[in-house]
Amino acid sequence: MSSQTSNNTNNKTLFTNARVIDGIADQASSGMSVLVEGERITQLKQGDIAVSDDVKVIDLVGKTLVPGLIDTHIHTVMMDSECFPLFLAAGVTTARDVGGRLDLVLQNKEDLNSGAKLGPRLFVCGPLLDGPGASFESPGFTIMLDRIQSVEAVPGKIGELLSAGVDGIKCYFTMTPEIVRSVINFVDKRVPVTGHLGYCSSMDAIEAGIDGLEHVWISPYNDICALNMRFGNDASMMDPSFWSTTMAGWEEADLEGDRARKWVDAMVEKQVHMGTTLDLLWTAKAGLEGALKDQDRKLIPPAALARQAKMKKHLGDRPDWDIHPGFFETGAGSLALEKHQQITRMLHEAGGRVVGGTDCGALAYPPPGFALLREIELLAEAIGNMDAIRAVTSVAANYLRADKDIGAIAPGRYADFLVLAGDPLNDVTELRTLETTYRGGQAYDPKALIAAAPQHEPEGL
Repeated sequence: MSSQTSNNTNNKTLFTNARVIDGIADQASSGMSVLVEGERITQLKQGDIAVSDDVKVIDLVGKTLVPGLIDTHIHTVMMDSECFPLFLAAGVTTARDVGGRLDLVLQNKEDLNSGAKLGPRLFVCGPLLDGPGASFESPGFTIMLDRIQSVEAVPGKIGELLSAGVDGIKCYFTMTPEIVRSVINFVDKRVPVTGHLGYCSSMDAIEAGIDGLEHVWISPYNDICALNMRFGNDASMMDPSFWSTTMAGWEEADLEGDRARKWVDAMVEKQVHMGTTLDLLWTAKAGLEGALKDQDRKLIPPAALARQAKMKKHLGDRPDWDIHPGFFETGAGSLALEKHQQITRMLHEAGGRVVGGTDCGALAYPPPGFALLREIELLAEAIGNMDAIRAVTSVAANYLRADKDIGAIAPGRYADFLVLAGDPLNDVTELRTLETTYRGGQAYDPKALIAAAPQHEPEGL
């Protein structure tokens, strides 16, 4: 099975006897046949599909088909392009870059979507758009950042991004409520607008018509936490106390109170997508020892390791230097994570739109592609296995306004799907039984992709 791209436009392949989780239905279907012609699925039915003798037939008896996974929150400029194939190795066939220098992310999009580089389909937002303040000043991270410092600057900057062909707009932490409203009004639904919000409350953005929020930990924090735990408009995410304060605020948050209920109601009424990024606290679930023994550590991109090595000077010589997030202790935050999962469950059960994303690239660990498997596991604990899968397939495709092309195993959509030996509805960790990733009808061997990727030898493994 090739790990390289090839022209598949004239090929036909029939997959038979598959158990299909299509990304839309409430249950799997058995005995399914899927006909792929070129890059797209042309037929899907239970039972046989008649084809000519020259059509390749692949019998998937005992296997499960799942739509290709979608990570709605990555940063490609913070990782090596040699690591892009890791997304396919983990079953991630589409991703959205939510922050990077415009020319670089547009080039990554062109390279990935044309097949010049191997990896997922890519949607891009251009740079993180901060307000008058600077969310971070570290040279290693400013490659993701730009600013809109006034309402008057909105038409010029947003017009430039839209003209360049971005797939979305990302409002960032120090952007003020007035500027956020102006951005949303100027975009006027031409592309989705999302926000990693701080100085603007999520409730203000929801009322203004924002399409999505990023990071359940951060964007809705001031609207949900106790009033005496709120951060102000002088808060800095570069200050370690920001993370300790917000973690404590979540631990003490009353999610049965009026503030949380009003936020959930507003998200449901406006159908705003919540990109949870629960995996930011994956180490809280795994614990320090569990994270240190994680085989995925080998796949942390070299660029991320270089940033971690610089941070090591401040952290000291410790075994978790390569996975330390820098702003809280590895393994801390289990109660805060439980609260993040609880508000995610409340939103989902009320009819809200939950989508999975990871922030990989901005954080070294978990690594590209495999970070989404961690996210799915945490989502499954909150909303169940099937809905966790839908959060990273059909619901994510809706968020990207791409549900005619991706997010489901259905006629007309790209042949982006995964062949699994196991059953992720029984246990979502069985997504790791991935045998073959199909992107646009082209097969990729996950083991070959992993073997070809840059790797390091972490201490303790």
